[in-house]
Amino acid sequence: MLAPAMTAIVAAAAEALDLTGDLLTADAAPTDAGVLYLPEPIYHRALTGQVSGIAAITWATITSPRGRSWLICGWAHRDDPDDPHAARIQDYARQDPTLLSRLGPYVLTNLDLLPIARPVPAIAQPDIDEPDRDWESAPDGRYVIADATARTSVCAAIAYAFWRIQAQPISVAAPAPLDRPARRRAARAHVVHDTRVVMLRRTSTLTEPADGHTRWHYRVRFVVRGHWRRLIDKHGRAYRIWIHAHLKGPDDAPLLHGEKVAVLAR
Repeated sequence: MLAPAMTAIVAAAAEALDLTGDLLTADAAPTDAGVLYLPEPIYHRALTGQVSGIAAITWATITSPRGRSWLICGWAHRDDPDDPHAARIQDYARQDPTLLSRLGPYVLTNLDLLPIARPVPAIAQPDIDEPDRDWESAPDGRYVIADATARTSVCAAIAYAFWRIQAQPISVAAPAPLDRPARRRAARAHVVHDTRVVMLRRTSTLTEPADGHTRWHYRVRFVVRGHWRRLIDKHGRAYRIWIHAHLKGPDDAPLLHGEKVAVLAR
């Protein structure tokens, strides 16, 4: 499980990642198969302009005639009220009332392959004029990675960034606690799990208001690229505005961008 404080760090690392031509060994992943949950989803913008949340990532090693690879899947939460993909599912469900009963809580949205011990292939980007692309709006305050600028497949990049960061000394990994009923259900079902919660070490205590809901807090600064935002006016007509590139995050936070390195110390 990825703690919310680490979401922007992993997302920024994934966006800057370029694995093209690299040879990855099998021990790059902490396990041959695993699941990464993101309580605060990272959002993915496809070349079509549509946005979907990545609320979970799974990986497993597979073997083909070409050799071993990681099969990396991205999953959106079906009932996320902020996810445009979940809203599309609800639209489909209104046309087919049986749809939701046939879906689990997570819906597959991305499927990537990352080769083991073979060069990672480059992504072939289609020739699309950027201003002509109609981008769907993503929830405010959340990190969005676009296929149009990614140098490694988005879900593969997020998984690999998480693998590398969770192995560093800046993180604390601990077994996920299970309450007694959950342990009993797992024992009855003969389920054996190895779940770790990876949290960034804090250098100061984060205080929250005494009332109201916990708000989203950034602990890094990062660059938001220029993009079109789709809006609806008071008459229900759709229109677009151009959002210029800008920095997001606290003024005194370390900047994560491209090849620049920010050192996090205790």
